[in-house]
Amino acid sequence: MLDDMSSVSVLYQLQETELEIESLRETLRAYIKKLEENEALNSERSALSLLRNQLETLRKKQQEIQWLIDDIEAKIKKSNNDLYNGNIKNPKELLNLQQEVGVLESQRKQHEDELLIVLSQTEAVTEAEVQKAENVKKMETEWRSEQSSLIAEAQKLKTAITEMKSKRDTMVSAIDLQMLERYNQLKEKRGVAVAKIEQGTCCGCRITLSTAQLQQVRTGKVVQCDSCRRILYLL
Repeated sequence: MLDDMSSVSVLYQLQETELEIESLRETLRAYIKKLEENEALNSERSALSLLRNQLETLRKKQQEIQWLIDDIEAKIKKSNNDLYNGNIKNPKELLNLQQEVGVLESQRKQHEDELLIVLSQTEAVTEAEVQKAENVKKMETEWRSEQSSLIAEAQKLKTAITEMKSKRDTMVSAIDLQMLERYNQLKEKRGVAVAKIEQGTCCGCRITLSTAQLQQVRTGKVVQCDSCRRILYLL
């Protein structure tokens, strides 16, 4: 069994090992999160989907306007045939028909102008969609490459964690059960159970220790800080 001084030293080493394990686990969690999702790529994919929806809407509108134009042109053609085939003799009917053609031509012009605007919009969105699709493809390629690297790094971290846990178990087996219980209680309550002494100060709470406490620590006794109750450790 270890003496008090050795036990405190091992407790400090145990604490450092557990902190290292937690640090490795935190890094591993970050890697796993990156493997599961890529916020930048997801954002680009959403933007690409939006552009494609806009493009579909514009093309549908373009087709609808073209159908209107085609319908009007058919009516204009019929009316012109009626005007010039000589079948209509009544001047009033001819005048009305001419006026109708004028209205139809005005409607056609309006729809043609609208079509030009939609075509311009479609061209701009198509260009943006092509660029966005290329960017998404590039990001997907980079992500797949990054995933391979992340998987390899994650495996290294898992191996390191396993080794550190084995090291921790070896330390735990050498510590008195009562001492270990006190350590675990302090860790649960304070987060850090063992505090180093630097220049006569407890690094846990930054309170200056008494001469008596320092002397007790130097003689190898297990001493807890009067302020934060952490176990004191002097290098």
